[in-house]
Amino acid sequence: MSRESGGGDWALSMEPHLQLWAIAGADPRGGGAPRHPHPTPSVPGDSVAVVNRKWWTLAGACAGLFILMLDSTVVALALPEIRHDVGASAEGLQWVMNGYLLTIAVLVVTAGRLGDMFGRKRVFLAGMVLFAVGSVVSGAAGDQDALILGRILQGAGAAPMLSLSLALVCNVFPAEEQPRALGIWAAVSAIALAIGPLAGGLLIELDWRVIFWMNLPVLALGIVITLVAAPESTDPGAGTRIDWLGLGALSVGLTAVVLALVQSQAWSAGTVLALAAIGLLALVTFWAIEHRVREPIVKFALFRNGPYFGASAAAFALVGAYWAVMFFQPQYLQDVRDHSPILSGLMILPVTAPMVFISPFSGRLIARFGARRLMTAGMACGTAGLLVLTQIGGGSSYGLVLIGYLLFGIALGLVYAPMSTAAMAAMPGEKVGIASGVLAMDRVLAGAVALAATGAVFHALLGDGHPFANSIADSTWVAVALCVVGTALTWAFVRDPGGPPQGHPQHRMHHKRFHL
Repeated sequence: MSRESGGGDWALSMEPHLQLWAIAGADPRGGGAPRHPHPTPSVPGDSVAVVNRKWWTLAGACAGLFILMLDSTVVALALPEIRHDVGASAEGLQWVMNGYLLTIAVLVVTAGRLGDMFGRKRVFLAGMVLFAVGSVVSGAAGDQDALILGRILQGAGAAPMLSLSLALVCNVFPAEEQPRALGIWAAVSAIALAIGPLAGGLLIELDWRVIFWMNLPVLALGIVITLVAAPESTDPGAGTRIDWLGLGALSVGLTAVVLALVQSQAWSAGTVLALAAIGLLALVTFWAIEHRVREPIVKFALFRNGPYFGASAAAFALVGAYWAVMFFQPQYLQDVRDHSPILSGLMILPVTAPMVFISPFSGRLIARFGARRLMTAGMACGTAGLLVLTQIGGGSSYGLVLIGYLLFGIALGLVYAPMSTAAMAAMPGEKVGIASGVLAMDRVLAGAVALAATGAVFHALLGDGHPFANSIADSTWVAVALCVVGTALTWAFVRDPGGPPQGHPQHRMHHKRFHL
C-alpha cells in the first residue's frame, strides 16, 4: 500500500480524538487519509493565505461532518411524525433507515478508493452534492417511496463524505499541527452528537421536513469553502481498478438479506425464503470474489488477527444495538408515552451524552485499565442497559427507562476508543488503511442488519397480538443476544497491545506517543 493511501501511522497517536465518528458508522480514515501528510502547499509571497487555506479546508470538511453526525439522531426522532404524515407502513419506516445505512455500508470503502484514484477533494465534493440532492428529495417527499429514494441518495453521498473528510484535513496540516486540527475536527462531531436529540426535537416540532431542508445551507457553505480552499490530492499508486464485480455481489447480497428480514411479515414465506437464499448465495459469491481480485473491498484475512476480530465483533454488536435502540425508542416515547418530539429528544439524550463526556478521557482509561478490560466492561454495561429496556411497558416510569439509556450510553463511551485502538494497534503498518476501512464498513453494516433482524421480531410479535410497547421490549432481546456474543468475543480475542505494531520505525514512534 502506498504512503498516500494507508491512513495509518498518525492514526494510533490520534485515536482518542477520532472515536465520536464511530456512532455514525464509519471510520474516516478508511477512505485513504495520507499516512504521512505533506505540509500545506505553498502560495508564493502569501504566507497568510497558506495558513488560512488549511483552516478553511478544516472548516469545509467539518461542515459535512456536522451534518452527518446530526443525521444519526434527528431522523430517528422524526420517524413517528413521518409515519403519520406520509402514511408510511412499518416496513417502509424501517427502509427510511435501512436504505441509508445499506448504501453507506456498500459504498464507503469503494468511495475512498475512488478518491485515491480521481481526487479526494473532487469525490468529497461530489458526495456533498449528492447528499444535498438526497436531502431535497427527502424533504419534498409526499410518500414513503420518495422518502426512501431520498435516503438512498443521502447514503450514496454520505459514503465519500465519511471516508474522505479526514483525508482532506490531514493533507493540508503538517504532522506537528495535526493534533490541534483533529481535536477541532472531533469537537465538531461531539457538538453535533450532543445537540442532536434536542435540535432534532425542536425542528420536528416545527415540521419534520425541516430536518432535511436544514442540511442545504450548511452543505452549500461547505461545498463553497472546500471548492475554494482545499487542495486536490490523489494516490499515484492507487491504479485504476475498482472491484465492480465484488461491489455488485455485495450490493445484491446485503439488499436481499435485509429485504427478506424487513418484509418477513408482509410477504409470503416462499418469497422471503427465496430472497434470503439469493442474498446468501450472493454473499458467498462476494467472499469468493474477494479472495481472487487484486484490490478487494474486504480482505477477509484481516479477521485472522485475533484482536482485530474481537474489536470488529464488539463494533458489530454495539453499533447494531445502537441503531435498533435509536429506531424503536423514539417511537416508544412518542407513540406509546405520547411525549412531544422535543421532550423525547431530551429523554433520549442519555444514550448519546455519556460518549461525549467519556471520550476525551479514553486515552487515560486505556492506559490504566487496558483495552480488553475496558471494552469487556463496556460491552457488559451495554448488555445490562438493554436488559433493562426489555422490561419496559406502556406504564413504565421514565426512571426505569433512564437507567437503560444511561447504561447503554456509558457503554458507547467506554468501548469505542479502546475498540479502534485494539484493532489498529494489532495491524502491521501497511495494513492499517484497509483495516480501518473494513472496520468502518463493519459498523455501518451492523446497523442495517441488526435493525432488520430486530424489526422482523418486532413485526412478528405485533402480528401475534402483542401490544406495541411489549413488542418493542421483547424485540430488544435480539440486541441483548448480539451484545452477549459481542462481550464474550471481546474478552476472548481482544488483547492489550504489548508493543508497537510491526512496520517501519516511525510507526513504532507514533504507537509510543499514543500511550503517552
